[in-house]
Amino acid sequence: MELELYRTALILAGAVNLLIAVALLHNNVYFRVYDVYFRSRWLVAVNYAIFGIGFLIHAYFVLRTTWPEAASALTVSYFHSGGVLFGWSHISLMCPDYLTKKRVICDLAILFLGVVTYWTVMQDWVFAIFFVHASYIAFNFYRTYFHGIKNIEDMPADEKAPRWWTAETKRTVLGFHHSFVVGCNLIVLFGLGSIAITAAFPHDILPYTLLSLSGIVVFCFIFYSLVEYGNVIDAATNATEDASKKDVKD
Repeated sequence: MELELYRTALILAGAVNLLIAVALLHNNVYFRVYDVYFRSRWLVAVNYAIFGIGFLIHAYFVLRTTWPEAASALTVSYFHSGGVLFGWSHISLMCPDYLTKKRVICDLAILFLGVVTYWTVMQDWVFAIFFVHASYIAFNFYRTYFHGIKNIEDMPADEKAPRWWTAETKRTVLGFHHSFVVGCNLIVLFGLGSIAITAAFPHDILPYTLLSLSGIVVFCFIFYSLVEYGNVIDAATNATEDASKKDVKD
């Protein structure tokens, strides 16, 4: 019974992730003129697809009971990929110039090194690669968030401001940026917590059932916040670009 519940939770989580990926790509054509947001939706869709496929592989092969080392390696692999893609997508929304060629090459090199190591060594200590890299990405996210929020808050919303930038628009944009940091908090807790549980309970089933179910809530929230951001994309894009220009002037 416990095993069937585990497989059902994984299949449900996998299906939800794949459906969200399709939804993001299906409507993304309407945002082609917003380069950063358009790219972010693509990156998040790829992220969800990787997680969805990973969950379904777990469910089909039941690796947690048949080959726990491979199950741990698979789990860390898609969480590491997810951390990189989440950083690329959401940090870019707050800082349009974040995703440079140098950063992409560096992140991919560390990710490649990590995935190869997870599957060749298959020991708990190699998960440190994920923890260190994910911590660095999270640090960049929070640093960008607080810096960007300060710049946006400093932008006037009075008669001297552009016509599109009102006090209400300012509150709305700040609210959506806040939803991004809530999403990052959830990702950090869910991702790092999942890997910690993977290391602590390599053979148990119940913790992973609960993780899979809680993960659905996390993924749905991130999807909701990203889609809702598209409803204020004009103001959000202008505000983010103006905040970035403030850095250049300073």
